[in-house]
Amino acid sequence: MDIQSPGAAYRLLSLLILPFWLLHAYLHGRKHALTGYLRHRLLGQAGRNMTPKLWVHASSVGEVNAITPLVKALFKQGESILFTSFTATGYQTIQRNFPNGIESGVIPIDFVFTCRRFFRRQKIKLCLLMETELWPELIYQAANHGVAIVQVNARLSKKSLEAPILLRYLLRRSLSNIERHLARNDEDRSNLIHLGAEPQRIKIIGNLKSHIEQTDSPQRLVDRDYILFASSHEGEEQRFLLNRPDNWKKRLIVIAPRHPKRSRDIQRQLIDLGINFAVRSEGQPVTGETEVYLSDTLGELRPLMAHAEVVIMAGSFDQTGGHNLIEPASLGCAIITGPSSSNITDDIEQLGDGIIRVTDIPECWRQVDHLSGNPNQRKILGEKARESVRRNSDMLIRYIAEIKPYL
Repeated sequence: MDIQSPGAAYRLLSLLILPFWLLHAYLHGRKHALTGYLRHRLLGQAGRNMTPKLWVHASSVGEVNAITPLVKALFKQGESILFTSFTATGYQTIQRNFPNGIESGVIPIDFVFTCRRFFRRQKIKLCLLMETELWPELIYQAANHGVAIVQVNARLSKKSLEAPILLRYLLRRSLSNIERHLARNDEDRSNLIHLGAEPQRIKIIGNLKSHIEQTDSPQRLVDRDYILFASSHEGEEQRFLLNRPDNWKKRLIVIAPRHPKRSRDIQRQLIDLGINFAVRSEGQPVTGETEVYLSDTLGELRPLMAHAEVVIMAGSFDQTGGHNLIEPASLGCAIITGPSSSNITDDIEQLGDGIIRVTDIPECWRQVDHLSGNPNQRKILGEKARESVRRNSDMLIRYIAEIKPYL
């Protein structure tokens, strides 16, 4: 394989913006009370560790959770693993998912000296790269140090295909250093080829996110009946509540924003709307008068989904493209999703009539009203969704079979 460096122009650019990366690392770590974040970004893992290991990298919380079942399966098979993230919240999620047994960390800044140091202090035999984490210098240094790279759930966004020419050039060179692309579907395969990936290196396996670990029913966090507006983005909460029918003004709505750091902004909106609300991160109780419960914490979305009458998956009422429908489907939830669906086309196809798609928020409320008054229909809808997930229970086996030859 012909290894492609990022080129002199990118290295000069990375040198120029290095102070900004350092400032971002300092502020990001401080914001999330993660004192080691800057050190990880600048120096990599503490100490030298020459134990051969599998390196798994995922960008943030969603990607970390999606690849976690695969990491657990490989760990059970005896693999020594280093699991890294880009964000502080992703790193904290790794630590929560794996309280012991594996190394965890944050990737170095994408600068020649920090990336080179990372590989000199670690003995990595294989890299599993989740989805679109295509850092040019990091990928080059991996390949240059003899590390095979397998892209898991391989995809490229529409934004990447329409990116400025310099960014597309860098992505093309990064793709050339990847040994194997395990893609979700034909569209992802076409996008990868369009940007320069070699067709013979691509194999369609399926969406790893369609595999969900089967666990006991999560503990109930809210004592009242409620509907859940999950993974919402800026503007979605306000529009959702402004369209709230009169008969819902004394019933409970739980809002779980995609980014809990937006909690203060959402609270200000709730005050402006005159809504009685409670905030989970502040330990405020849900009473009979609470109209909205703001769940602004990490790691609690699954139990909130499990006990909701209806789960409305947000990120589908703006330009985000929707969020993972498989997790609520695996719990047998009655699911509603909006018109924006570029990120979840596979989920929609897989779940079929096990979910309800709506064109806008007013229609969403009409469906919420209907489902809320028909528990039997909620149950039927949820069981259809759960059965669709069960039919993909071999997804993890498929991925492991493709990865094994590289270990």
